[in-house]
Amino acid sequence: MKIYYKISDWLETNWVTPSYAGGLLGMLSIFFFGAATNTMAGWLYVISGMSFALLGMGAVLPGRSLRQIQVRRHPIQPVTVNDYLTIALTIENSTNQPIALVQLKDEIPLVLGK
Repeated sequence: MKIYYKISDWLETNWVTPSYAGGLLGMLSIFFFGAATNTMAGWLYVISGMSFALLGMGAVLPGRSLRQIQVRRHPIQPVTVNDYLTIALTIENSTNQPIALVQLKDEIPLVLGK
């Protein structure tokens, strides 16, 4: 499992971390391709090719659709104990097309959460 964590950490810092379903589909695609080359069955080539195409679309399209979104966090006003903390975010879509299914998360750093 150490190699899995090394690969996952490298992907997270350099590109994107695949979900569990994406990793499972990738492994199944490799196994289908291996079975297709071993048996020379055309339907296995089709299954592996379609799976690789889905993985490719899942890797390229999110980055392409999120490229034009700009997120800015405004400065946080000083607070004291028992005051409410207000965080303002500005999300700007610079394209003429609407972008659907976008989830925004602003997680508190671990040091501040204690």
